[in-house]
Amino acid sequence: MNPSTIEIHEFSTGIRPERTADGGWVSLGFIGQYMNVTLSPIPQVVERSIANREFAVTEGASNEEPAIIGRVVGKGDDAWAVVAVVTRGRDEKGRSVSVYRYFLCHDNNNSMPGVNNSLWKILAWIDNEGIPRFDPFDVKVIGQPNLFTYYSQRHLDIPPEVANLELNQLEPLVLSPHQCNFRVVNVLAIRKSQKNDQPISWAFSVEALEKPRNFQIIQPASTRAYEILQRAIKQIPQGSTSVVEDEEALKSAIRNLMNSSQVKPEVVQVITDALKNQQITAKHWHSLFDGQGAKTAIIQKIYSPQIVRLMTLRAMVIPETLPEFLNWLNGKLGKSGDEHQVVSFNFQSAICSQFPKDNLTEGIKLLVPKLLQGDITPELFCCLFIKDRAWYVCRNDFINDVRYDLELIYRFFQSGTVSNIFPIDGFKFKEVPWEKIIQSWRPITQGYYRIDDYEPLAQLFELLREYPLSAYFYQISRGNVPKNVFLGASPNPKNKVYSLTFLGLTLKKDISLIEGIVNFFLARYIVPIQFVIIFSIILSGGSFWIGSQFFPKSTSDTASSKQPTLSGNQKVVKTTATAKKQAASTDPVDEITKDEEQTIIEASETKNVNKTITAIDKLIEQLNKDNKFKEEDVLDEIKNILDSQFDYELIKKGNNGTQQNEREKLKQSFERIKLSEAIYLYEKKKAQGSNSEIDPNKVSGYIVLNGNTYELLKKEIKDNLTKKNN
Repeated sequence: MNPSTIEIHEFSTGIRPERTADGGWVSLGFIGQYMNVTLSPIPQVVERSIANREFAVTEGASNEEPAIIGRVVGKGDDAWAVVAVVTRGRDEKGRSVSVYRYFLCHDNNNSMPGVNNSLWKILAWIDNEGIPRFDPFDVKVIGQPNLFTYYSQRHLDIPPEVANLELNQLEPLVLSPHQCNFRVVNVLAIRKSQKNDQPISWAFSVEALEKPRNFQIIQPASTRAYEILQRAIKQIPQGSTSVVEDEEALKSAIRNLMNSSQVKPEVVQVITDALKNQQITAKHWHSLFDGQGAKTAIIQKIYSPQIVRLMTLRAMVIPETLPEFLNWLNGKLGKSGDEHQVVSFNFQSAICSQFPKDNLTEGIKLLVPKLLQGDITPELFCCLFIKDRAWYVCRNDFINDVRYDLELIYRFFQSGTVSNIFPIDGFKFKEVPWEKIIQSWRPITQGYYRIDDYEPLAQLFELLREYPLSAYFYQISRGNVPKNVFLGASPNPKNKVYSLTFLGLTLKKDISLIEGIVNFFLARYIVPIQFVIIFSIILSGGSFWIGSQFFPKSTSDTASSKQPTLSGNQKVVKTTATAKKQAASTDPVDEITKDEEQTIIEASETKNVNKTITAIDKLIEQLNKDNKFKEEDVLDEIKNILDSQFDYELIKKGNNGTQQNEREKLKQSFERIKLSEAIYLYEKKKAQGSNSEIDPNKVSGYIVLNGNTYELLKKEIKDNLTKKNN
């Protein structure tokens, strides 16, 4: 048979060694990377196995003779046969330290491990050369592995008492000390792996192992070691799992990704698989990244390429850290800052195709409150959606989810009154940023109320060229829409329309002084085009006084009667003022004017709701004490009289400042508005007619203790409950 030559690579535990007088060495500490390496990079599956402590002896348990541990790690083309020789060394203070020398080669026949497993080749080389000990001064060079020429696997004489051992059990088989040599131990492990379909793994001449249950065959170094190993195997439940195992593998993967400019898919897979593991919490993730220097980088403003990759990965893995990452990365100004951004962008480009989109989308959504608060800029937010960056894949989902939530708001208010239950749980955003829009929907849609908090969102969607959404938020924040955005949002920009509707909101174009005056004349007179041109030129240098006489605050009354309506799919619908009037309520009590809407909003403020809560609680207390009415009956009757099924407990909870999250806070705010509107309509009804029971000038939307509304409610509740009980 022709001989074959195999490359046996190696690497060792990285230490800072110091020569001793007798020619030996002591360790001055670990250096955090391997030394005497012949293969770069070290296969990820091998690093992961080491990180998972699958070759680890219990510290201080190694004896003077080296322990030998063998495993096959990985699968298919990425399978490796690995043998670790563990030696006991000393540090400069004389303390024992276990150091490892790893030998590995490709396991090309891993699919048939019992026939021709490559571990035997490494063992044959060790048998031929002698057991190698850890030697930090035995310098190795990358690309120069150990070469071993072999013919075929030598036949081994296995003693009958060993050959006849029962190998069907799932638990590790612990041999007697000195029962076999390491090559026989390897053969037994192969046979056992064939029976239980588990990876080949064995340990030879060991005192104690960190994970003894992770082996097929173990041969202890002594009788004492035999007893220790047997107890350890029995104490640990079979099939137990540990988050620590994943953490060790993750540490290795994180280090690999941050320290290398070349991203290996199998390393990313370690991270993405871990994201599916519910046992690994956000706290665990923070600990892992802080352990590699993330927290220090933020405090000390460290921007090395390794740290930039670390922080980028952290923002992708832990969604709530994305705002912090953006501010950290963009806090580095100037040329060097640009270089660091390039490092981050290149890393994102290399990793994004393998990363789960849901995780990235969650981070994007958590940015919206930060944008509204001014913690990040629209430009910074928009940069995330540049092609080939990690968060680019979230762009459409983000836009669609915003549109979905706004449409949910519109449909709710279109369907009925605020006495209905708002479907807050239906929102796509967990941290609901629409609270102020919901609270002030009617005054916003009636055109006399603005919320400037939402202008950053308008600017963001303008940058993204999502003009309908940009126009929506400009209208809310400014009361009108910049001309370029309005034209972008219009389904037919060539038409001279000055308002259109989108998701229930009338969008009004911001009109220049000249345009407003020209429109004023065009709307009333037939004016020759020559006059329009000359008039426009004159007005461009004219006084502001002229404009003030002709340019109305709102141009919607003088604009075209046609108002295109932009639905979610940009469909155009024509509406008229007549249709609006027909759609309005005909009940004078239920109709709410702009001034009344403002009164209700003021009534729903915390200080006024507190007055209502105090009054209702006192009502319940008095009616219970004087008339023996049950608390729940009194509260139900209040809801019947006010014709509103508000959540009183939630209102009280919110006013005490005990909301648990943004969703609960939004629900509480909505319930306050329901209650305030119900009280206002009740008071308004009582204030009508010649025999009004409430002064029309004192309709407030909240209840004052012992006030007129309080006494009316008290009497009505008492009368109603007395009739029911009789």
